[in-house]
Amino acid sequence: MTEIEQPTYWLFAINLILITVAVIHMLYQKRSPQSLSTWLLAILLLPIIGVVIYFIFGLRKSYSKRYKARITQKPIIQLDKTLGIKADIDLILNSNRIAGSSEHNQIEMIDDDVQAYKTLIELIEQSQKQISIETYIFEVDKTGQAIIDALINKAKQGVEVRLLLDAIGSFSLYLNSKPLAELKKAGGQVAFFQPIWPNIITNQINLRNHRKIYLFDQQTLLTGGLNLSDDYLGETEQSRWLDLLFQIQGPACFHYQYIFNEDWFYTTKEKLSPANISAANEGSEVLQAIPSGPDIESDTLYEVLLHAIYQAKEEIRIASPYFIPNNNVMNALLIAIKRGIKVILLTPEKSDHWIFDFGRSSYTRELIEAGGEAYYYPHKMMHAKLILIDRELAISGSANLDYRSLFLNYEMVHTIYCQTTLDKLIQWFTTHQKMGTLYKPPPSRLTRFIENMSRIIAPIL
Repeated sequence: MTEIEQPTYWLFAINLILITVAVIHMLYQKRSPQSLSTWLLAILLLPIIGVVIYFIFGLRKSYSKRYKARITQKPIIQLDKTLGIKADIDLILNSNRIAGSSEHNQIEMIDDDVQAYKTLIELIEQSQKQISIETYIFEVDKTGQAIIDALINKAKQGVEVRLLLDAIGSFSLYLNSKPLAELKKAGGQVAFFQPIWPNIITNQINLRNHRKIYLFDQQTLLTGGLNLSDDYLGETEQSRWLDLLFQIQGPACFHYQYIFNEDWFYTTKEKLSPANISAANEGSEVLQAIPSGPDIESDTLYEVLLHAIYQAKEEIRIASPYFIPNNNVMNALLIAIKRGIKVILLTPEKSDHWIFDFGRSSYTRELIEAGGEAYYYPHKMMHAKLILIDRELAISGSANLDYRSLFLNYEMVHTIYCQTTLDKLIQWFTTHQKMGTLYKPPPSRLTRFIENMSRIIAPIL
């Protein structure tokens, strides 16, 4: 063997060993055939580098006890099985060790960015004991600074203030947390979920916390798709992203506080006192809080979504900033169209990530060619996440309809059955659908070929 051949031989041998280890790891994780094929293609086309990328960004579930523990909750109530989809979803949640339904809740939809800001600030100012905030993006712009100032004021009054931020989503604050120094000095606590080091070594770096939980005295909750920056909400009217926020009071807050406490413990090792369930509440609504992510036994949100699509009888409305469903979800939508169900997609004409716009093209085309409708919202970035099944069920929260939200991120959504709120959500959808443009795929064969090629990378977007 010549001197030139020897290094080549060793590189080939090392690459073969790494590929073998990666493939065994993929099979152990029980990936979908589409995801498995995509990662296999990546590691074969990019010797050594592809394997390194896989072990940094390719992990799905946290199987090891060294990482975040599984979330386990006991059911609070048992729904009558004759209640249809509501009871069915409860059974899915309970089988995955998620509490399921809670009764006597009140829910209010907030779709105005200024009202969302005023509500958030008012709830901070009215808090007497505890403020728990968990979000993906927190920016120190005009809105972010106002929120920090309000939190500082409450911390000085002796209110327990905890701020849990995702290290990647709030990357600028992760690198430089000086803007939070006064909050810490006042007694507030700040933590960053999944810090880059050492998680880049432990394969956790790709598992981001996308949950939005804003809790006040364990009694009032704000949740939905809104992050905390001037792009989402603010004191004065301006062109901001289109999004949805929900104010919830009642026992459902217990479920969200439980999730916050678990995420806080994982990040800080501080064990918080269990949340208290409010015994007295005037609400009449049943809500189901659905956590999703590596700390859940199975892909619960994915299971609920599939079941809901298959139960639709008349219409499925989907609002999502990114539309990159996996094969099973896409097939469920196509089958729904064949069953005579009207399927309507509302998505931004241009999102904040061109790669997702590129990745959605073939799915949108397939939906339309099967008989569905797709509307592109042209006026501003639409960040709302909403799935409406007939006039019976709404699913909303932090999760997008893409691989990352369904199979990687830590997410939090809730189901809505309240007819008053459902009517408002349907009206919201219809209004923005009319403001959108009915999308017609370009007839070019080259465009179709490029769109179909995008499916190769879709599972790793």
